[in-house]
Amino acid sequence: MQRKRRINNKKVIIAIIIFIIIFLLIVGGIYLLINNNEEGSLNVNGNKKDSLTQIQNHYNSYVKTNKEAKLYDKNGNELGEIGNGVELTLVESKITKDTKYFEISDFEGYYIKWEDVDVIEELSSVDNRYKNYIVFNENIVTNDITSFYDKEDNLIYKLNESFDLPIIIKDDDRYGVEFNNRLLYIKKDEVVDVKDNHNTDLHNASGVGVLNYHAFYDANNAEEKANCPSEICHSTAQFKTHLDFFKENNIFTVKMEELEMYIDGKLQLPKSVAITIDDGDRTKYAVDMLTEYKMNATIFLITSWYDAKNYYVTDYIELHSHSHSMHDYGDCPTGQGGGIQCLPESEIQEDLRLSREALGGSTVFCYPFYEYNEYSIEQLKKAGFTMAFIGESNNSDNLVHVGSDKFRLRRFVIVTYTTMTDLSNYFGQIK
Repeated sequence: MQRKRRINNKKVIIAIIIFIIIFLLIVGGIYLLINNNEEGSLNVNGNKKDSLTQIQNHYNSYVKTNKEAKLYDKNGNELGEIGNGVELTLVESKITKDTKYFEISDFEGYYIKWEDVDVIEELSSVDNRYKNYIVFNENIVTNDITSFYDKEDNLIYKLNESFDLPIIIKDDDRYGVEFNNRLLYIKKDEVVDVKDNHNTDLHNASGVGVLNYHAFYDANNAEEKANCPSEICHSTAQFKTHLDFFKENNIFTVKMEELEMYIDGKLQLPKSVAITIDDGDRTKYAVDMLTEYKMNATIFLITSWYDAKNYYVTDYIELHSHSHSMHDYGDCPTGQGGGIQCLPESEIQEDLRLSREALGGSTVFCYPFYEYNEYSIEQLKKAGFTMAFIGESNNSDNLVHVGSDKFRLRRFVIVTYTTMTDLSNYFGQIK
């Protein structure tokens, strides 16, 4: 009887253990069911599905791609590609744990996987200067697969469709076009046709007026005026009347890159001015005023006189070369003796190298004292420069035109006695 009782006790213990195991399995199952409903479930391969919270953390009105990614239609078929770091606007939609794609509002019918984007608070500002250019009356037609690149040749979109788009820029191996409200580029080998098209009644300006200023002083400060007696010293009052003239007449202030592209026939401009300031002395008033008016200008800096890294500029000011140390009188026997006309090649090349290096690789030059010769031009080309400015020419036409000699670019020299009538006449030549 004692043995039988021990066997019964053993059965009881086993039954209790089985009960506990079944109980734990039931509780665990309930927990997993609740957790899966809230945070995802296991798929047939045993991998955890995407959680609702994860998906929601990637969704916003504005997002940015976190890698090069695929683009899809609403059924998940591939429609193209998108580059890394590209900002997008999403269509407002309800997000569930079954959401796989976000719909893109920038262009219709395109979707992107939710994990391929990250949330951003707002879109970055886009440079829309190109909207000032005169579009060509020509369109390009692309292949059935079209790749759009930014200015630095980074891929932005690759879309499985053909486009018919107006040309904004005719570059050497690519066309600039407007797509998704920004300037993007399509490589010429992806273009199947260039055709005439009526895109505008506006026409390319017949020339660009380049103005040459020097030092500035406060018109209300008698001491500053006394310390700047030269005819190339400009009062703030005089400069303001010029800026007001540009503003009232919708005259576009161009950057050096834009002027060079205009000369090369790569883009078309409305009536425009290139504001240039020589030397670098006493320019703060001008920089502040240009920034207030949101107008662009170039300062040709003598880099041995002024440290380009610490020189006062704003987003509206470019710095280009006025030589490193060749703005001295008497280095050469002609004129005021600008050294670039006659110094040994090794000395000139070292000077130009130092200047370009200080200015971050500038390729635009202004001749000291406006003096140059064929030797000067040869030296500039050898040093990597692509444009150079003189002063006024004896020729009555001092505008810069499409096809102008880029190493003899003329300017209107502004002096204290330049009148508003003079200024109006300069720009009245532009048709």
